[in-house]
Amino acid sequence: MNDNRLIKMQKMAERFHKSGTVSNITMREINALVKEDKNTNHSSSDVMTGERIRKIREYYNISQGALATAINMSANSVQKWERDETHPTGAALKLLMIIEKKGLEILM
Repeated sequence: MNDNRLIKMQKMAERFHKSGTVSNITMREINALVKEDKNTNHSSSDVMTGERIRKIREYYNISQGALATAINMSANSVQKWERDETHPTGAALKLLMIIEKKGLEILM
């Protein structure tokens, strides 16, 4: 994986787990997601369109800023994605795909 943000988020969750703030179940789910991601070959055809990102936000009733915080990006990036000026790549794309597939709460 070229982008290590997903692994960094896993390490952060591990620290929270050691302090008792993240449950054993949540930690197992996070570890399973990281393992699944490592085994998934994402191709350049995996494009997260602005419409898909907007639908994710609307489904969870969150702002662009809240989504940006959840995936460790800037609100400006989310705005550009939703306008299809740019598209998410790397860990941001992977995290959006995980949210779309498994739900936002998996990252919380």
